[in-house]
Amino acid sequence: MKFHETEIRVRFYETDSWNMAWHGHYVGWFEAGRIALAKKFDLMPERFVELGLYAPVISLKADYKAMARFDDLLVIRTAVKIPDKAALEFIYEARKKEDGRLVASGETTQVLVNTKGELVYIMPEPIKSRVDEMVKYCNGEAG
Repeated sequence: MKFHETEIRVRFYETDSWNMAWHGHYVGWFEAGRIALAKKFDLMPERFVELGLYAPVISLKADYKAMARFDDLLVIRTAVKIPDKAALEFIYEARKKEDGRLVASGETTQVLVNTKGELVYIMPEPIKSRVDEMVKYCNGEAG
């Protein structure tokens, strides 16, 4: 699987009393990776809104493996799974840039809903074709 990479430097305010990155900031870093990958395929939130859709996160998982500290340079690696429904499932890795050590991994799932909040079961065009291109990219089939 091919990952899209986004660099994040741990800022001072993102650390806790033990000089470790606070666990809640990983969610924001995963989101930064997801948005960077989505932007590459013109799948930013405004594209969904133009079609009368929202894509709320309904599931989030994070596993912490090692400490990140102030000023560490992290690489957030993001990929998307092949969809089997009108949903987007992303996987993440946060690694230290200097040695590639895995700091955290995670997953999010987003579903599609219309403006009334009703679940959408079939991914509409042009979202579907853009998601298909993103999947091909993450499977090493496209640049």
